[in-house]
Amino acid sequence: MTTPRPSRLRLLALAAALALVAGACGDDDGDDVGTDATSQTTAAGEGPSTENLGLVSDGKLTACTDVPYPPFEFEQDGRFDGIDIELVRALAGRLALTSEFKDVDFDGIFTALNARECDLVASSVSITDERLKTLDFSDGYFQINQSLLVRKGEESTLDDLDKFAGKTIGVQSETTGAAFAQANAKGATIREFTGADDLFSALKAKQVDAALQDLPVNAYHAKTTGETVVSKTFTEGEKEQYGFAMRKGSTELKKAIDDALEQVKSDDTYPTILRRFLGDTAGQI
Repeated sequence: MTTPRPSRLRLLALAAALALVAGACGDDDGDDVGTDATSQTTAAGEGPSTENLGLVSDGKLTACTDVPYPPFEFEQDGRFDGIDIELVRALAGRLALTSEFKDVDFDGIFTALNARECDLVASSVSITDERLKTLDFSDGYFQINQSLLVRKGEESTLDDLDKFAGKTIGVQSETTGAAFAQANAKGATIREFTGADDLFSALKAKQVDAALQDLPVNAYHAKTTGETVVSKTFTEGEKEQYGFAMRKGSTELKKAIDDALEQVKSDDTYPTILRRFLGDTAGQI
């Protein structure tokens, strides 16, 4: 859902297919203090001061996220999971905070943030110049390219945007994939969907001819379902980076998140999270 950063994402084998639960869910299963991948938490009172962070709830880092968008956010066994979810749990642990997640459709997620329903957006959000006008962002934590996902067997004929004249490309509303399609898919009809699950369902039902969105999400769908193929990865131009979005002027919170993010990148937490969802060959930045 997604701007600049050096390095290249290589997404090869996925460790295992994770069962996805279709449809939206409510809040997460309560306050989290870390999982196997994020267990390096800081005991209450030992972390940096959080008094000036302007948190929605004292002692808690609350994140808005759009579920499902695997492998970054999804629900499994009644609990939120994914790369973004585990990273937020790890960041909260470094700040001696618990974590809470609120499921919000992406097309309304920044409105929810500005309405103080959460402290940050953790939902595969690309850092863009346009978004930086109205939001603060953490340092980037994941680099991606846009890509085309098509039904298996159609990858040789639908392998670039110039093949889609008179056809329909599905995108998720308010994402950089949607903007990329509008700017580059000349002659194609662009159909927007609120959620990634609706987009994938439309592709399966032949309501659209392709899904244009972030490569790791499309590649994950292709790997776990065996029904689709990534027919094109767009590598030209500036690379996109995911970051955690915060309300404009969240200076202290941004610094705290950036410091905690640097910590999880400098130890084994970040690569452990990536390996869990993307396999041993997951790329890093």
